[in-house]
Amino acid sequence: MEMVEQLLSRTGAVYQRWLASITDGVVADGMVMLCLESLQERHTTYGIGEWLTGYLMIGQEGDRGLFLRCDGGGGPVFRADLGGLGEVDLDVVAPVFEVWLHSRFALPPDPEPELPTTVDVYVDNVPVDAVQLLVRVRKLLGVDWRFGDLRGLLAAQPFLAARSAHLRALRRDLKHAPELRPYVHYATDHGLEAVWSPVRPGSR
Repeated sequence: MEMVEQLLSRTGAVYQRWLASITDGVVADGMVMLCLESLQERHTTYGIGEWLTGYLMIGQEGDRGLFLRCDGGGGPVFRADLGGLGEVDLDVVAPVFEVWLHSRFALPPDPEPELPTTVDVYVDNVPVDAVQLLVRVRKLLGVDWRFGDLRGLLAAQPFLAARSAHLRALRRDLKHAPELRPYVHYATDHGLEAVWSPVRPGSR
């Protein structure tokens, strides 16, 4: 426990008092704040000292950790993917631990992914005999494919379905059409990407 004890001795007084007041992990806002007994185990399991030297992991949110920099300053509180690249991966959760404690460990929302405004939309992966499914995609996109052409389109996947479509509006429409999400894509420099790509809770 020597390494974690040394780190603890360089954390702020507010965190040290709070840690001394608990005997088990504290669940809050989808993550767990670690008790003293868990600190060493988590530091060893995730090799924190190897990729984030001088930081103490004080909580865990799925595959991300919550950290304090052990410089005696008492903050800020950081968040990063476990096994990341080091300090470059850190995001600030709160300016100081005391502020975060008073917020009952509320986590800031993840930023919306950066999306292009307009995109070329492609249809792909629709089963070749699912004509009715393609009819629903047709309605979603507001295109005027002739019904006699639908089987040919299915055989030609992936095919360009719409040019310069508004991506955010299309994502909003797909929110109410989950059965169509696997089939609607847009072109990027790296190939086709799904229009509907939900952000995982707590992700960056």
